[in-house]
Amino acid sequence: VTALGAIMGSGGLVVMDEDSCMVDVAKFFLQFTRDESCGKCTPCRAGIPEMLEILNKVSLGEATLEDLDTLEELGEMVASASLCGLGQTSPNPVLTTLRHFREEYEAHIIDKKCPAAVCLGLFRTPCQHTCPVEL
Repeated sequence: VTALGAIMGSGGLVVMDEDSCMVDVAKFFLQFTRDESCGKCTPCRAGIPEMLEILNKVSLGEATLEDLDTLEELGEMVASASLCGLGQTSPNPVLTTLRHFREEYEAHIIDKKCPAAVCLGLFRTPCQHTCPVEL
């Protein structure tokens, strides 16, 4: 299951549709692993918070396309250098969503829009995603 991008403890199935924001999903799982990490090894202690900082910038439309490359590099470093299974699999949701849903990340960065209308930091008006006139 690791080859598919699963994380340690994966045994469940999460069903998502177009109303799920992949950036938000990646943040959720990375926050979980940050909170569960023992902090003994530097990759987890420093790498995961750095990845979360970039994901937060993406969700606010403040990231750059270069940040996505940095996010991938950090994820690969955390996965290869962490001492335990939690650390080794913690970047998988980020790397997997970047691989399969990169256009969603790019929409947040380039268009300043969350296709799933989940990332509130990208809303300019309360009715932005339901308004008949494109704002």
